[in-house]
Amino acid sequence: MKNKIILMLLTVVLIFAISLVFWSQQNIKNNNKQADQETARTVVENFGHKLKNVSLLSSTAAQDIETNYKDFIAPELLVKWKADPTKALGKLTSNPWPDSIEVESIKQFGSGAYDVNGEIVNKTSAGVVGSTPVEIGVAKFGNSWLITGISIPSNQENKLWKEYKNSEGVSFQYPEKFLTQYVFTQEWPPIVDVKSDAYSCKETPQEISSATEITSQRFVENRTYCVKVKNEGAAGSVYSSYTYTISKNGKLVKVSFVLRYPSCGIYDKEQNRACVAEREAFDLDGIVDRIVQTIK
Repeated sequence: MKNKIILMLLTVVLIFAISLVFWSQQNIKNNNKQADQETARTVVENFGHKLKNVSLLSSTAAQDIETNYKDFIAPELLVKWKADPTKALGKLTSNPWPDSIEVESIKQFGSGAYDVNGEIVNKTSAGVVGSTPVEIGVAKFGNSWLITGISIPSNQENKLWKEYKNSEGVSFQYPEKFLTQYVFTQEWPPIVDVKSDAYSCKETPQEISSATEITSQRFVENRTYCVKVKNEGAAGSVYSSYTYTISKNGKLVKVSFVLRYPSCGIYDKEQNRACVAEREAFDLDGIVDRIVQTIK
């Protein structure tokens, strides 16, 4: 009888010891998983703060990608983005710009690998103007955690930029709408004309620069545009007709469209300030330059 009691006690102690070891191992595993998830979150968030430093249409895009992203993305992805910056994340126009990434969820999909879902927050000088969903893969390489892949859901990309093809077979991408509150498209998408003419630009003399129709040369990412702007006022708004002309691949490209600018004076004091700030920050040249780079 005594031996049976001792055996029972030993069995209980053994079960307790096994349970304690299992619980301890499970607790360590859970703590490690939580720590890994926080590390993955930190990598994505820190990477997000670098996006505004990389202009994807700049002549220095590859070097900027190396400088800003090398500590956050895997070597294979870094090489891919440097070879073709248009496949990378970064700034396409000076306004709005990608300011950060807000992480919404983290899911483990393998040993030492996580799928991070979040939103790229877009800003202007007037504040946040929207966000873009993004899916990011993060994996452990030795003692480092690096981003292995990034994708934006295709349905979201389609909402941002549309593909257009005119009757002459010229195709290009354009934003369906601007992320602005005080600038509106009037005649849009733009009309794109490609011809074999030579580039020329007769600028409006400075002494008549107050004229309603002005032609000037502008430099956007080391590219030269001849820009003609004609302004007409009606019903509290200014309607501006634009024609951007540039020499591209031996052809003369013209991009024409009309925008509407309501007078900032029709708004209350707070909205007036926001309107003025948005107009000052609005990077129309950058938007047109991106459209031109997609022309085929």
